[in-house]
Amino acid sequence: MKSQLLAVLVSIGVAGCGVTGTKAMLPIGTARATADFASYDLRRVGVLPPRGEVLEPELAIALRDALAAAFVAETSYEIVPLGEREMESIERLDPARTGRIPPEAILEIARRAGLDAVFATRVVDLRPYEPVRLGIEVDLITVETGLVTWSAQVRVDTGDSRTLDVIETWQLSTRAGGESERAVDILSPRRLAEFAAAQVAMLL
Repeated sequence: MKSQLLAVLVSIGVAGCGVTGTKAMLPIGTARATADFASYDLRRVGVLPPRGEVLEPELAIALRDALAAAFVAETSYEIVPLGEREMESIERLDPARTGRIPPEAILEIARRAGLDAVFATRVVDLRPYEPVRLGIEVDLITVETGLVTWSAQVRVDTGDSRTLDVIETWQLSTRAGGESERAVDILSPRRLAEFAAAQVAMLL
């Protein structure tokens, strides 16, 4: 992670999956980090249940678990999935990038779970029927300051043929759904959450 404020476009490339060209190069998400991000010693990081006006509780937990699994695979952090009990004291926590998040909310989470930082996620777009669509914004909030030090946005629209190509590339790399099953045939909000989570983790 660079130590200056930056926006990153990630090209999705899967080594050894036999897929090349535009399928492996389409940017899915963007990320931004503060100039001092590298100075934080982050070891134990929590993942809050995502929030969103149209988000069902079951999908929220599925997305939280998908994000936790993706961060475990892509980072060296010890990842701690958090539940509704940890949310009780931070009901008004808003991970939107509108300024300072109350430090007392983050410190309360830290006290309960012994964390260095917390991932807070908002679902900003969700269409559960075809063409399925999912947009998420993820903020990494440090316990030390209560401020957002890293953030990412991923928006996936299965009505876009290029996005479907990237999803199929991802499926080939993970063998999700089997080699002969096309992405368009097995997409659901839950499966799309796994894909979006993988893209977020690759940006970190």
